Amino acid sequence: MKEVKALQDLFSKGKISRRTFMGQMAMLGIGATVAGSILNSTAMAQEPVYGGHFVMGGSGGSSTDSLDPTTYASFVPATLGLTFANRLVETLPDGSVQGDLAESFEGTDGGKRWIFKLHQGVEFHNGKEMTSADVVYSINRHRGDDSTSGAAGQNGGITDVKATGKYEVEIHLEDGNADLPFLISDYHMIIQPEGSTDDGIGTGPFVMEDFEHGVRYMTSKNPNYHKSGGPYVDSFELRVINDLTARMVALQTLQVHAIERVDPKLVDRLQRAKNVSLQNTSGRGHYVFVAHLDTNPYDNSDVMLALKYALNRDQMVEQVLRGYGTAGNDHPINTAYPNFENAVEQRAFDLDKAAFHYKKSGHSGPIVLKTSEAAFSGAVDAAILFQESAAQAGIDLQVVREPADGYWSDVWNVQPFCASYWGGRPTQDLMFSVAYKSDAAWNDTRFQRDDFDTLLLEARSELDDKVRASKYSMMQEMLSNEGGVIVPMFNDFLDAISTYVKGYEKDPAGALMYGRVAEYTWLDFS
Repeated sequence: MKEVKALQDLFSKGKISRRTFMGQMAMLGIGATVAGSILNSTAMAQEPVYGGHFVMGGSGGSSTDSLDPTTYASFVPATLGLTFANRLVETLPDGSVQGDLAESFEGTDGGKRWIFKLHQGVEFHNGKEMTSADVVYSINRHRGDDSTSGAAGQNGGITDVKATGKYEVEIHLEDGNADLPFLISDYHMIIQPEGSTDDGIGTGPFVMEDFEHGVRYMTSKNPNYHKSGGPYVDSFELRVINDLTARMVALQTLQVHAIERVDPKLVDRLQRAKNVSLQNTSGRGHYVFVAHLDTNPYDNSDVMLALKYALNRDQMVEQVLRGYGTAGNDHPINTAYPNFENAVEQRAFDLDKAAFHYKKSGHSGPIVLKTSEAAFSGAVDAAILFQESAAQAGIDLQVVREPADGYWSDVWNVQPFCASYWGGRPTQDLMFSVAYKSDAAWNDTRFQRDDFDTLLLEARSELDDKVRASKYSMMQEMLSNEGGVIVPMFNDFLDAISTYVKGYEKDPAGALMYGRVAEYTWLDFS
């Protein structure tokens, strides 16, 4: 068929990876065995090399981390979850979604009921077969009033998850949601054995062997992995290297094979290094300053507007990102999202308006902004630039630098004004649901708007793309004008890998192939 031939041509020319080839073949209804045979026979196919020990240097790790997926809040634990476990479905670099532990899935009743048929014979690392009971248990950990999961807010529309057979699960929703497969592709929602919490047991490509939170994690290749063609390496090690300079040195000296969050200021130096390749990927990630709207002085709308106008976004993009990104507009959506309607006027740097709103607020005294390089590369520099521009409007912004260890547990979502980072989500619905819906567990600005929540639910079940885009645009404007999030810039993902790493594919969902670089690449030292 012509679709298969087109995929073969793209793969032969190096325009898509083995992973994307297999995913697209699955979407055409071609099984993994047949697809693998076609792939292997494709002319010019780059043959992977098996074996070796892959080492990644990651940031955001802390001694307070856990293997419990309900707690994941930064790159290191999120990557580990996708290392030792799988989800029902996964997103591909082209933005589509395909089954992972689910062999197939379909929505019925206007998107209110979704049926997932599971792969049979998939084993957890402890030898137990995965069944529908494990899936029901795992999904329920991320929903309900008692859930503390970061994904709980986006799952509020799920009314029931039930096993309808040993290898079949149904998810019922209060309202229709065409984005449900994307919703459960969230990195929190990995499938664990029934009763598991933080034991690190899953069905994933690597088996957890040993770890010390905040230091390193050692894994070995899963010999019974349910996916064909990987992983190629024998073992995977994730080292927590929160200091950027130390990460870069580790890569240059081949102590690690891949790092994320390269400082844009150091790109030129890194590009001159031997056997290092910079991987620059545009996506949905954005750097933010978040304020609690239920805390003085951030409950004053004029204080928030003063801070937003006092921020020089273009300067930050140029000096902090070195041009590897775009200016933000105080809401989390950019052109990387589907149904994007660019109707919200870009907020300009305006010291007169900043001074006007600050005077109108009646506030006096310092405003404390807490920051750390753990938040994002260049977070301290960004905060200082913010401090300098705010001072020109008469705003006394005091910058407090916090240690990297414990930042995500002791500062973010705890302190009333701090630097943070969002990697984005596959759809607007997910991004809004996880961070801005009134009851979202990760509503780190304490944004509470009934009309916002109503629009979110309306857009979720809207089938007309233009109407849906319009509703999302209205929500973007609400956040931009009345929200507690200040978005100076959308960052490109700046990763760096050793030239010995082969098969790398950029993924706009996140850094280092959405944390799965060790699963889909191989090491070739020839």
